[in-house]
Amino acid sequence: MTINIIGIGLDGVVGLNQLVRDIIKRATLLVGSDRNLSYFSNHNAESIVLGDLLEAILEIRQHLDLPNSCIVVLASGDPLFFGLGRLLVTHFPAKKLRFYPHLSSVQLAFSRIKIPWQDTKIISVHGRPMDELIKALQQGIEKLAVLTDPRNTPQAIANLLLALNLPT
Repeated sequence: MTINIIGIGLDGVVGLNQLVRDIIKRATLLVGSDRNLSYFSNHNAESIVLGDLLEAILEIRQHLDLPNSCIVVLASGDPLFFGLGRLLVTHFPAKKLRFYPHLSSVQLAFSRIKIPWQDTKIISVHGRPMDELIKALQQGIEKLAVLTDPRNTPQAIANLLLALNLPT
């Protein structure tokens, strides 16, 4: 049995190709955030809202052994880019995982501001301390993409920049 990890973009279901839609249609178990599961609220599959990730992994393991099960984990953007995919590859054999990534938030952001991003330092402060960001700022790295969360917000980063009193 395979675990299908499907990335959903900012455009929601509209941005999913037919192959991915067919996999979701066959799902017997849907795992994801409230937002991602809400796209499939009329689906008949059992669903698990991601909260305690380790608990969700245990439930996914139980479904792996069921005959005719089709497990779909819904993630945002590219699941292997600072996402849920990182956790899944540490808990399941690679041969059990099939990834269907969507565009990442960083790709979308740079395309919208029309700036090449191959030389960008990407840092996540989503659920992490700001130590790596502080180091990058102190080193004067010119192009940064920072993934935030409700605690480490853009405002918190702006306050950090002011507090660091870096040379201009």
